[in-house]
Amino acid sequence: MNTHTLKATATALCEKLEALEDQNSDAKLMLNTLRGLLLKAENGKIHAPMEARDIPGYRYLPETNLQDDRNLSQLFAEFYMALIDGEEWSSFKKFQAKNKNHD
Repeated sequence: MNTHTLKATATALCEKLEALEDQNSDAKLMLNTLRGLLLKAENGKIHAPMEARDIPGYRYLPETNLQDDRNLSQLFAEFYMALIDGEEWSSFKKFQAKNKNHD
């Protein structure tokens, strides 16, 4: 598990959600749902990959108005993949390459 990547992705996701929370109640709810996990990741307190079912909010983006925010979706995907230690999966690498081509 790459704790540096986990910390960086947690910080980026937290900052994005904090920037949106005053204008978007879904962003505020998502931040509150993830806050404990984000803080653990930012403080280096996660040392083993998590199971997907144990990550709060993993179905939240597609079920709210946040799904249209490509940057937020990408930040969450990067954080999620760091949590499950899936950064080296070929499907994730394809996802990253596809998203870089859209920027």
